[in-house]
This record gives sequence, structure tokens and C-alpha cells, in this order.
Amino acid sequence: MFLIETGRVRLTRVLADGTPLILYVAAAGESFAEASLSAATYHCDAIAETDTAVLSLPKADLLSALAADPTECLALALALAEQVRDLRARLELRNIRSASARVLAWLRLHASGDPPAVPRRRSWTPAADELGLTREVVYRALAALERQKLIDRGADFVSLTTREGA
Repeated sequence: MFLIETGRVRLTRVLADGTPLILYVAAAGESFAEASLSAATYHCDAIAETDTAVLSLPKADLLSALAADPTECLALALALAEQVRDLRARLELRNIRSASARVLAWLRLHASGDPPAVPRRRSWTPAADELGLTREVVYRALAALERQKLIDRGADFVSLTTREGA
């Protein structure tokens, strides 16, 4: 299992036809390859998207530490439960057919504050990957949502507007 100290890692599995499938993009503070705790091998590639520092947690050492400390075991179980919840939300988003509706749902999921807002990104590529869309489609969807007055794009944020029926 691995813990990302800084940077971002994309987990990719190559399908039988050679098509790469992005399974997850993990960022600083997140772990990946948790499934290796119960499997002999892990069937995906981890590719650093930026300069990345990763802490390796050897399987035997981690399992021993968890067996010896119920508090740490519970902390890991809670962290994994949160990951499952997040992955289910991502699956639900990918089932939305309209790109604009999918981007709006993603913004609603990630927004906080009053009014609800999401920090503006230098690049929307990580969000596009998460949504199963190209970056260009995400930009077009953001523009369409702005034209529909469902969002406001500021210099540092994208805020959700309150609109009847939205």
C-alpha cells in the first residue's frame, strides 16, 4: 500500500484491446493500492502526474501494525469506508449522460461555503478524468452552465447560483 505525501498519482488499467482506463487519481494525503492487502498482485499501473513523493507501506509490516493496534485498524477502516463512498459518488456522476449536467453535479458535490463555490483550477484535466470527459468538453460545459446562469466563474472560484427549478 502507498501513501502520497506530495503530488498526484493516476491509477490506470489497460484493457484487453489496449485502451487505458483511469481507475482513480489519488492526491497528497491519500493512499492507493489498498487492495494489495488482500491480493498477491495489484492489477493496475500507478503513474505520477506531477512531481510526487510516495511512502511505501510494506504489506507484512502494515498488517502486523494493524493487528497490534485496534485504533489504527479502525482509522484505516474508516478511511477506506470514506473512499468507497467517494467512489460510489463518482460512479453515479459517470452515469449522467449530459456533460453539462455531469459537470454541474460534480460542482455541487465539491462546492462548499455560502454561496457554494469550488476553487478555480489552473487546469480542469483532473476533474475531466474523474468525470470521464475530455478537458475540452468540461470547458464547453462550464461555458454552457455560465450562459444558463447556473454558475458564475470568478478569477479564483466557480460559484453555484441559486435559480428556480435548478
